Amino acid sequence: NLEMFEKTVGRVDAVFFAGDMVYIPDRASEWFDNHRGSAFFPCLQGKAGVTLEKTTAQGQEAGQPGHTYRGGTIIQHAPLFPVIGNHEVMGRYDPENDLETQFSDPQPYTVAARRYEKLAGQVNPENLEKITSAWIENNSFNTITYREVFTLPSRGSGNENYYALVFGDIFLIGLYATRIWRPPDLEPATKGKYKEADSLLDTPEQWGHGEFIFADLQKGSPQYEWLVDQLQSPAFQQSKYKIVLMHQAPHGLGRNHIPVFAHPEQIVERDDFGRITSVRYEYPIDKDILFNDVMPLLKEAGVDLIHSGHSHLWFRMDLDGITYIETSNVGNSYGCYMDGYKKRTNRPEDKRFTARNYPATGDPHGRLPVVPSIFSPLTDNDGSDLPCVDSNSLTVFTILDTGRGTLSSYVFDTGTPESPARLFDETEVGR
Repeated sequence: NLEMFEKTVGRVDAVFFAGDMVYIPDRASEWFDNHRGSAFFPCLQGKAGVTLEKTTAQGQEAGQPGHTYRGGTIIQHAPLFPVIGNHEVMGRYDPENDLETQFSDPQPYTVAARRYEKLAGQVNPENLEKITSAWIENNSFNTITYREVFTLPSRGSGNENYYALVFGDIFLIGLYATRIWRPPDLEPATKGKYKEADSLLDTPEQWGHGEFIFADLQKGSPQYEWLVDQLQSPAFQQSKYKIVLMHQAPHGLGRNHIPVFAHPEQIVERDDFGRITSVRYEYPIDKDILFNDVMPLLKEAGVDLIHSGHSHLWFRMDLDGITYIETSNVGNSYGCYMDGYKKRTNRPEDKRFTARNYPATGDPHGRLPVVPSIFSPLTDNDGSDLPCVDSNSLTVFTILDTGRGTLSSYVFDTGTPESPARLFDETEVGR
């Protein structure tokens, strides 16, 4: 993707990255020297080395080495502006477990704080304040590595986790809009988005607490109030282009667009003796924080573009004067769910869960995507143009040209390295 981007476009002024830059943030090799040749920074410097197998005319792997991709010489010349995805957040620290186990085991700050209060009586009061924040961070989650790797504005309450800045004729807002990802199945052993594992019911200190939100964006939260201030600032109002980066957005067609961005509501069931028999989680669609609280702010302020990346696909929507685009399809798609193409399988079938009523296809709030303006790279089961790209061999990159006021998306087949990237969608932004 990055190699073909450079061949097609050449140098750019900046890179906007909507999260999920690595898999485990505390694993240094993923940033710098992954043995597979695909570490984050080398890919953006043209120093990667990933060889794909040759493909047949039918798109199947032929079992022979093909082109070796080196990435693009990009960040030597252009600053990179990221936001936090769920893969930039590290879970509870436990030196007895490997990094992947730690990454997958975060708990909410509030849960860690309650546990700390129980322990506080055993601590010398003189040392209490000094160790409180560190203990809670070690026993909940943190973004320490992300904040050390990148140098971002730290003014206000964001502490680099969310930020705003002026870059040329763009006012850029980077939101901390993500949550832990957990598996959707209801198997007894699963600590998932909809339930706790049966074996953990008697040990609440090991609960996962569903897909909890890392940083609240609800009205009245510190990040919400900070956002209000940014949208009211003269710098924002005077900028030609107003852009928001956020890992998860309120609209989309992917697997990860359900459940909506709501705080999980915990439901504990007990038997006649008071013993816990199940712990499950609901995410009411009418309590979507991004849809109810954040989007009205951005719409009223006149935001031009929202770029997200949580479901690993390409789609575009034009809603209320705002262009929404997810353009993160780089070989690990979680699917595009449209009538006549695919249906989501990550909804609980158990009648106890209201989440079973989430739509199997389309945007959870019923908003319609845009069919690409030039041609559609994929079609549905009836041969009709799809408004999305969810292939694991077709990869997409998108360019914002502030001189022309256009947002242009290109598609490239990684199995045929001799073929050019093709412009398949273009729209005006900020007009």
